[in-house]
Amino acid sequence: MPVSLAKRYAFKLLANCATIPVYLVMEAILPRALGPRAYGEFSFATSLFQQCMGFLDMGSSVCFYTALSRRQRELGLISFYGRVCLVVLALCMLLSLAILQPAFGEWIMPQVPLWMAPLAALWAFLTWFGRVVRSINDAFGATVPSELARAAISLGGMFLLAALFWADALTLASLFIQQYIVLSALILGFWHVVRQEHKQIPWTLAAADAYAYRVEFFRYSHPLFVQALLSFLFLTGERWLLQWFDGSAEQGFFALSQKVSLACFLFVSAMTPLIMRELSIAWGQKDTALMGRLITRFAPMLYVVAAYFSCFTLVEASALVDIFGGAQFAQALLPVQIMALYPVHQTYGQLAGSVFQAVGRTTVLRNLTVLDCLAGIIVSWLLLAPPEYCGLRLGAAGLAVKMAAMQFVMVNVYFWLVARMLSFNYLHNLLHQIVSVAVLIGLALISREATTLLPWTGFARFLLSGMLYSLLAAACLLAAPQLAGCSRQDLYDIGRRLWRAPPRQG
Repeated sequence: MPVSLAKRYAFKLLANCATIPVYLVMEAILPRALGPRAYGEFSFATSLFQQCMGFLDMGSSVCFYTALSRRQRELGLISFYGRVCLVVLALCMLLSLAILQPAFGEWIMPQVPLWMAPLAALWAFLTWFGRVVRSINDAFGATVPSELARAAISLGGMFLLAALFWADALTLASLFIQQYIVLSALILGFWHVVRQEHKQIPWTLAAADAYAYRVEFFRYSHPLFVQALLSFLFLTGERWLLQWFDGSAEQGFFALSQKVSLACFLFVSAMTPLIMRELSIAWGQKDTALMGRLITRFAPMLYVVAAYFSCFTLVEASALVDIFGGAQFAQALLPVQIMALYPVHQTYGQLAGSVFQAVGRTTVLRNLTVLDCLAGIIVSWLLLAPPEYCGLRLGAAGLAVKMAAMQFVMVNVYFWLVARMLSFNYLHNLLHQIVSVAVLIGLALISREATTLLPWTGFARFLLSGMLYSLLAAACLLAAPQLAGCSRQDLYDIGRRLWRAPPRQG
C-alpha cells in the first residue's frame, strides 16, 4: 500500500529532528575546538568543492529524480546514473589534485592548507552521492525506512564526534575521517533500503537504452550548463572574495552564521523533495490545477514553519553565539542575525525551483540564475572589497547581507512567475510573507524581554524564552490560522492525523 504524503513528511520531519542534535553538537563543539581560523578553513575548502559538485551535477540529479518518480519500474535509470556518478567523482578528484600544485592552489585557496583539497573533494562527493541515493528511496516512495536509517546513523555520528572532542583528538584531519565514516554509513543505509525495494537492479545497459538516456539527460541538463557554470564561478567567488580580503577568521564567523541558518531550515527541508515528487507526478498527468493547489496549500505553511525558527534565532542571536561559539566568536553576532532570515525565503526558493524543474522549464531557471549571479557578484564586491577598491569591507556581515537581500528579491521573482503559470494570488502571498514575519519577530521580542525580568540567565533563560515564544506562537496560530496560510479545519485535520490512531481495518 503506498504511503501518504503526510506520513512520508512526518517521517522526514522526525528524521530531521533526530539530526538537529548533530548540527547543534557540531556547532557547540567545532567552533570551540578549532577556533575561528581553522573552522573558517574547513568551511571554505568544503564550500569550494560543494559548489564544484553543483557544477558537475548540472541538474542531472534532479532529472534523475523526476524521471525515476514518474517511471519507477525503469531500473535502467539507476544503472545509467551510477555511471554518471563515477564520472563526477573522477572530475572532482582531478580538480583537487590540481589544487595541490602551489602555483594554482594558493590562488584558488588563499590562506588555506592545500592538503585539505583532496579531503574536501571526497567529502563533497560523498555528501552529494548520499543525496542521490536518498532520492532513489523518495522516488520509490520508500521514505519511511530511508529516514529511519538516516536518523539512526546521524545520531551515531553525533556520538562519534563528541567522543573525539572529549578525547581531545578533534583536529581537521580527524574531523574529515569522522565525516567519511558517517557519510559512507548513510550511503550504505540508503542503498540497503533500495535493495529491499528492488532485489535485482540491472547494471548492464543495452546500447540503445544508454543512448536514449544520454539524449534525455542532455536535453534536460544542457540549458542548465550556463546556469551551473555561473553558479559555480560566482557563488564560489563570493566566498573567495571574503577569504582573499578578510582571511579565514571572517570565513569562520560567516560559517557559524550559515550553520545556524541551516539548523533553522531543517524542519522545512524535509518536505521539499516530497512536494517536488508530487509536482512531477502532477505534471506528468498534465494536471496544473493540482500543482497550483499543492503550492497554495503547502507554501505558506512551510514558510511560517521556517519563519518560526528564524525569527527566534534573529532575536536571540547573542545567546546562540555565546552558547555555540563563545567569546572568540563574538564578531559573528551580526552575521548570525542577518543569516537567521535566510531560511525563510530559502523555503520559497526551493518550492519555486521545484515547479520549474518539474515542468522542465530549465531555460527560465538558467536565465534567472544568470541575472542573480551577475547582480550578486557586483553586490558582493561592493560589500566585501576594501575602500580603495570601491567597497565597504563589511566582512562576514557584508556577505550575509548580500545573501539574505538577494534571496528575498530573486525568490519573489521566481514566485511571481510561478503564480502566472499556476494561477494563484501572488500579492496575497507577498502580504503573508511580510505579516507573518513581523508577528513572529514581535512574539520573539516579547519572550526575550519577559524572560530577562526573571532571575535565570544564560542557557536557562534562553530555554525559557523559547518555551514562552512557542506558547505565544501556538496561541496566535489558533487565534488566526491564516498566519500559516490554513483554516481551522486544516488545523483540526492535522491534529487528528497526528494524535488519533487510524481506524482499525475489519
